[in-house]
Amino acid sequence: MDNHLSFFITGTDTDIGKTYVARLLADCFSNNYKTTYMKPVQTGCTVEPTGSKRAPDFDYVLSGSATMNGSYEQHVPYRYEPACSPHLAATLAKETISLDHISNCLKTVSMGMNVTIIEGAGGILAPLSETTFTIDLIVHLNLPVLLVTTPRLGTLNHTFLTLRVLRESGIRVIGIVINNRQNIPFSFIYEENRRMIETHTHPIPFLSLPFGNSNAEQIKDFSNAITRQF
Repeated sequence: MDNHLSFFITGTDTDIGKTYVARLLADCFSNNYKTTYMKPVQTGCTVEPTGSKRAPDFDYVLSGSATMNGSYEQHVPYRYEPACSPHLAATLAKETISLDHISNCLKTVSMGMNVTIIEGAGGILAPLSETTFTIDLIVHLNLPVLLVTTPRLGTLNHTFLTLRVLRESGIRVIGIVINNRQNIPFSFIYEENRRMIETHTHPIPFLSLPFGNSNAEQIKDFSNAITRQF
């Protein structure tokens, strides 16, 4: 890896396991590189007695090997208590999510780091405002994407739709992870979904994660395949 590696993790749906994948990759990259993590918008925060909001996704990833390289407010600039769409949470808080502010925070937390992992909220068309969507943030930050999807029924439509929109928006996809977050039983449908996604996205690096189990060597190989693209 010759340059700083920054990429954006998105998913085909909410509750797809993006944060779990972010933690696995952050821990793996941290073995060889100074690695940090950013969650630009977090809904479903917990409120401490002091009134400050804790971001559960950020706290989970940082409980591993990733480095906190700025203030909490810079790593998670927009934090909201209601577990709802970012645009609605921001509206309820009478705030506007600024792409420029997120970009400035990203520059700060990335300073001196080798790897920065940025995780979005929901999928690429999750709204950040009435007129701005997550994909607009990705384009604004000029980041490649790692896509997290699922082996469940319906994944082919969701995955290929997401990939088409990313491609038409000029966004490079550097990796695809099928994450069995919901413990879908292995079946001919599961296997065919996995095969179709891997076949139709080749040669993009591909990783299949079974429920509750991650193979360290597979994670390492996948991480190395990502770094070779930078």
